[in-house]
Amino acid sequence: MDETLQLRGKYFGPNRNFCPILPSLKVWRSKPILLYAQVKDDPGEKVVQSKSSLKDIGIIGNSPPIKALARQIETTARCDLTVLITGESGTGKELVARAIHQQSGRSALPFISINCGALSESLLESELFGYERGAFTGANQKQKGLFQAADTGTIFLDEIGEVSPACQVKLLRVLQEGAVRPIGGHTEMAVDVRVITATNRNLHQEISTGKFREDLFYRIAVMTIDTPPLRKRSSDIPILVEHFLRQAEQKMRCPYRHKIEEEGLATLSAYTWPGNVRQLRNVVERLVAITFESEFISTEAILRALPASLLSEMATQLPVVFRENDSLDDFLDRMLLRAYEQLRKQTGSHSKAARLLRTDRVSLYQRIARARERINGDVASGEAR
Repeated sequence: MDETLQLRGKYFGPNRNFCPILPSLKVWRSKPILLYAQVKDDPGEKVVQSKSSLKDIGIIGNSPPIKALARQIETTARCDLTVLITGESGTGKELVARAIHQQSGRSALPFISINCGALSESLLESELFGYERGAFTGANQKQKGLFQAADTGTIFLDEIGEVSPACQVKLLRVLQEGAVRPIGGHTEMAVDVRVITATNRNLHQEISTGKFREDLFYRIAVMTIDTPPLRKRSSDIPILVEHFLRQAEQKMRCPYRHKIEEEGLATLSAYTWPGNVRQLRNVVERLVAITFESEFISTEAILRALPASLLSEMATQLPVVFRENDSLDDFLDRMLLRAYEQLRKQTGSHSKAARLLRTDRVSLYQRIARARERINGDVASGEAR
């Protein structure tokens, strides 16, 4: 009982002072979230847990990949170990890091985020480790680094794969010794900080080419989480679209509550979104902007917001093979049929495929029928010869 109260006092103390640091820092202090509603003296009595909402942080969806991600976050938050978050750009790696922090025992303490790829090697080191007065030109006063600022809390190192080999060595020492030495300093200062990192690179491949230290990898990847791309959770797209619509309307002070046509929503759901959730949010914001004076967002507006991107992406999946005995008509017929089949597969509807191809359903049906007749006729004549 006493140890539990001491632990709660350490992580949830109301009178903690947070030191101001460099202006470029992103410091996020979440509201305190007690992992346990009450502490029981009797170990046999049930302890009620209280979980924070992932939706409040920005992780939205009900698909199996998101449910699996939520379980991983919950498990990882309980373990005060280093975490490596991997995934494509725009999949919400920083949101996952925030969720881990908010559900952990350090939730009332600082969450500090820095993009390692956005800074030069020297500037990154001074930001992370701090520096003494006179350590370099322009160092007119002593400055604490991010690890000291995040002491007892969490530090999130985004784009860890961009860190230089020299800086990797210094990060490894911090993780091994739990202490930092400011630039120009002679003594190390102990820090108690949870380190969460993220990257969209394949670090195993980076290790094989000598660009990333293997020993550092094993230090930062005690726990690993892979964020799913949006194309693998397309059932979440309608929920995300609704969420981003309301956000955009509030941001732009839009007089209408927008609604999207059913076929338009199907078009958004059929797209594979190479930029993931970030790209989807940007497209929804564009849709609200171009339909500001209207309540409805049409499929045509969505196609304009995706300027040929769906068709160009689809075209990269088509086998462009010109056979030896092909005429131009034969080649174009095969391309049309392949494009139609791909769109039918993505949208699940002949009408939606016709709309994406910017034609009406009857005309498309006639063109497909003629193409099939010509191809079947060529096959029959070839067999007769």
